[in-house]
Amino acid sequence: MDIYKLLETNARKNLKTILFPETNDRVIAAVKEILRRKIARVVMIDESDFLSSCLRNDSNLLLIDSKFSHDFVEDYISVRSNKNNFISPEKAIEELKSPMTFSCMLLKKNFADAVIAGSSYPTSEVLRNAISIIGPSKNNKTVSSFFLFTFPKGHAHEKKMFVYADCGIIPDPDAERLSDIAIQTAKNFRKLTGIKPKVAFLSYSTKGSAAGLSIEKVNEAIRITKKRNRELLCDGELQFDAAFVPDVAKRKNPNGVIKGDANVFIFPDLNSGNIAYKITERIGGASATGPIVQGLAKPVMDLSRGCSSDDIVNMTLVACNLI
Repeated sequence: MDIYKLLETNARKNLKTILFPETNDRVIAAVKEILRRKIARVVMIDESDFLSSCLRNDSNLLLIDSKFSHDFVEDYISVRSNKNNFISPEKAIEELKSPMTFSCMLLKKNFADAVIAGSSYPTSEVLRNAISIIGPSKNNKTVSSFFLFTFPKGHAHEKKMFVYADCGIIPDPDAERLSDIAIQTAKNFRKLTGIKPKVAFLSYSTKGSAAGLSIEKVNEAIRITKKRNRELLCDGELQFDAAFVPDVAKRKNPNGVIKGDANVFIFPDLNSGNIAYKITERIGGASATGPIVQGLAKPVMDLSRGCSSDDIVNMTLVACNLI
């Protein structure tokens, strides 16, 4: 299955508007490809005539002059100020000079359906603006992320797709947040792939083979998750091999409900998740799209700073299908 062909077909049926705050060579190459393939409408911040000289005229491309940010000063002060923290007009004008900040305000005011950034901006800058300006979705306290993995032809897992969470945002989620991450990730996995999620809560232990605070946290997260969503197929605590290899699952977890066929992997902390995703990508040969940010009121996607133009196109396809 080529998931990105499916996502592209879906994206073309109902074009979304994607805003890119960055203007490096990889982003410009990706935007050209997005416009050529008619995947989405594109908005970019043009601080001079630089972009208009790089990109041909296209009805699906809108270049917004950065000076337009001055029109958002009052709205920005309202968003960023609270009882204990008032931002002056001068400070608001200065902060809005950042294309990242300006882009999130444009998203909030419905000039676009999603923002994609991170090829130049660090994750901290992307998320700081996303959380402070866009904020979490209704009745949600947890903003997290996941990676979508696909494999090339000839690979042992070429017909499979997996997601890992959280590999990019929350260093050490408590049980409640770990449950939020699992439920959000499972929902988005189904939305992107159409495949029934089978959720494995990962650990260094399988069903009591070891003990520790981390294992207690994972088991509490499973209890909360099953109470919140009785229809979600999930199991844990599981070592990765017990979640992924059917023969190992038979030995280590014979009464389990996933039986070594998990496709949604929930890591107990950011250390393990981030390390695992890079190993899966660099040694395992997987193509990783992410971190795909979830839990915001409107989508702000965070690219890896090592991303290619193809990665940016793929993230655009993901964003268009999650909106």
